[in-house]
Amino acid sequence: MLFELPSFGHVDARDVKEAASLLQKYGGKAKVIAGATDLLGLMKDRVEGPECRIPEVLINIKKIPDMTRIAYDERAGLRIGAGVTLTRLATSGVVQREFKILSQAALQIGTTQLRNMGTLGGNLCQRPRCLYFRHHDFRCFKKGGNRCYATTGEHRFYHSIMKQGRCVMAHPSDLAPALIALKAEAILMNSNGKWKVPLQEFFVGPNHYGETILNPDEYLAEIYVPIQSAGTHQVFLKHRIRHSADFALSSVATVARISGGVCEDIRIVLGGVAPFPYIAFMAEEMINGKRLDESLISQAAGASVEGAKPLPMNGYKVDLTKTLVKRALASILNRTDP
Repeated sequence: MLFELPSFGHVDARDVKEAASLLQKYGGKAKVIAGATDLLGLMKDRVEGPECRIPEVLINIKKIPDMTRIAYDERAGLRIGAGVTLTRLATSGVVQREFKILSQAALQIGTTQLRNMGTLGGNLCQRPRCLYFRHHDFRCFKKGGNRCYATTGEHRFYHSIMKQGRCVMAHPSDLAPALIALKAEAILMNSNGKWKVPLQEFFVGPNHYGETILNPDEYLAEIYVPIQSAGTHQVFLKHRIRHSADFALSSVATVARISGGVCEDIRIVLGGVAPFPYIAFMAEEMINGKRLDESLISQAAGASVEGAKPLPMNGYKVDLTKTLVKRALASILNRTDP
């Protein structure tokens, strides 16, 4: 069954404070909108439930200058407004030069048309790709139901092999693993002002109805990325069904600081395999303070998926993820001076 978009109000917010005030005014009846490549589809498909309401008012943040800026300071770091498009992020000179993992990740999201419309904030806050969540006939856990249909149904592509709970979806964002690997922070906003949290704490686990810590009267305003020290290597790798468009079956973001051939600090963050961007702590601990070599890379790749419990039809993601981690670490090894 095909639906038309439901009726809704539309308000242009003039600044970040007004956007917050409007969210508070309308309560759970409103959502912010920028590129809307995900939100309008959800509305059209009538994806709704007690904890997943179709908005009656959309608050446009695209006309707010602070929401669409990329600002870089050599001492303070990088600030990216949540309304920055994926194309702008991918083609920004400073991003390509200093934070190239973000450019690598952004260029692998969707199609050219989607990157021209989609935004940083939308990519981080998008909803699951699970077909049961997206279909109006299934009242799954995320929509207030009491079961996850994917556990015994279709789960080959966009579902977890790690950290499952009442929902087994895999988080769909490509930018989230890259930003977490860069130790980014999320700047959140409500009518009382701004505050920041480490980006990994922005995402919640599989037993929540939503995927982020945002309340109905709050929104993501911008992302802060700290300066990366000299000798830092950045790699983002992604595997998908169709190279031109699809979401990740598995992805890995790796940021490593190498000095004298020794890995002084490394971040390995996986996408497409858990209900949130998954930090491979065991693999990181195995590498930190050591020289990378083929043996250590192989061990770390295995450690990155330690504890995986794949569903009946997505066990291939275990070896796929290990291979991506190996390739990412090998890329860092090959660029490291002996």
